[in-house]
Amino acid sequence: MNNYHYIIASLPVLSKGGEDRSFNLAKIKEEIKAQCSQKDIEAIDFFCRIFDGGNLDKEYYQKAQSSSSRLTRLYSKLDRQVRNLMVSSASQRLYPPQKAEELAKRYQIELEPDPYGDYVEPSDTEADLLASDRQALSSLFAEENIVAKEKHLDEYKWDKINAFTTLDFFNIDCILAFLAKGHLVDRWLKLDAGEGKHLFRKLVAEVRGTFDKQKLKYTIDENNG
Repeated sequence: MNNYHYIIASLPVLSKGGEDRSFNLAKIKEEIKAQCSQKDIEAIDFFCRIFDGGNLDKEYYQKAQSSSSRLTRLYSKLDRQVRNLMVSSASQRLYPPQKAEELAKRYQIELEPDPYGDYVEPSDTEADLLASDRQALSSLFAEENIVAKEKHLDEYKWDKINAFTTLDFFNIDCILAFLAKGHLVDRWLKLDAGEGKHLFRKLVAEVRGTFDKQKLKYTIDENNG
């Protein structure tokens, strides 16, 4: 039996005075996993690899696209596209056109077509980068202030995570969304304490908002019989 409702309701950041405690992502992740099924533990470990800072290969992204978790499919697709665009933008800034194109093709990660007709879940197109996304990200990658660039990129990812999970309440994707944003908070607490605390407060507010909206939904459902 899955305990999603209980897990979300009892996240450490929701406890009284939680905002004053140090944010310990590793501890929170282990507490969450202790309440999950083996299947969900594996889903968490697989999804969180994307935040470990290591080199993700084609095999990872290919496997992610067949995940039963919609957020895993969407976020891995977004991450791959952003990384590919970053490679392309860097190549174009540093090399002549022909060389830039050659390097981009060498280091970008493209997936194999689906052998069963290149089928894609209709909703998964939500992760496709629009022309406006590409333009904004290309301008961002050209930013010389590294801290500002990283901050805006993480803000972009945070907003996308929220957009991908708008209708997710008390399921595995809700848990994964929390952990994804938790990784961003953890990174900024190490890079810039002020920005990290700002993201932490934002995460607390969003989790509380999710829980309050679901309590309201339960109340409406009960009143309607």
